[in-house]
Amino acid sequence: MAYETMPNFGAMPGTTQEDSEKFATSREDNAVGQNTEGGYTISRPKNGQPARRLFETGFGPLNNVQKEQLEEFDNRVGTIKPFYYQHPRNGELILCQLQERLKFSYIGKGTTARWNVTLIKLREV
Repeated sequence: MAYETMPNFGAMPGTTQEDSEKFATSREDNAVGQNTEGGYTISRPKNGQPARRLFETGFGPLNNVQKEQLEEFDNRVGTIKPFYYQHPRNGELILCQLQERLKFSYIGKGTTARWNVTLIKLREV
């Protein structure tokens, strides 16, 4: 199955227009815990699979055309379909899913329409 790639609006292949201030990465908690009557917690790994990576990123400022491209992408994949996300630092293509739908905020002034996407949450599949 071929997966689509999330738009990143880079001027050249391997580049991105993501806001580096909004980029963050972490790992999913891969433990299951159970509290005992004695106040102890017994924990174990969920399964043999390594902890998945989590990403947070954002875009800004986007023009109307770029905003529409990102909205169409969000409508196609939603929080269900996997897609490739290009890591902004090393260019790695990572199969991900959206954890939340995208939220756009208007930052334009006068006739200049500009949009920010302040928080995009992704989970590695």
